[in-house]
Amino acid sequence: MDDSKIARLRRRYQGLSRISAAINDLYLYGIYPGNFPNLTADLEEAKDKVKEVIQETKKDIATIEGCEPVDDQPTDPFKTELIDKYTV
Repeated sequence: MDDSKIARLRRRYQGLSRISAAINDLYLYGIYPGNFPNLTADLEEAKDKVKEVIQETKKDIATIEGCEPVDDQPTDPFKTELIDKYTV
């Protein structure tokens, strides 16, 4: 049963990733916030919700596979040990 659940979760992850990528690619099709402000605002909100579900799905897959899910902490690319070393 776990194999079918993992397969289902992986399909969900793949589908949600496709949705997120499609929303990111809207500009390729001429859909800009200037042309469609309400539509792009709604789609950006939907993309944020999709990203949350993707994270939950990834955690579910890791838990079922016996891995410990790691909470991804947002990183600040401008705050690194190297930069801190040379700045006062």
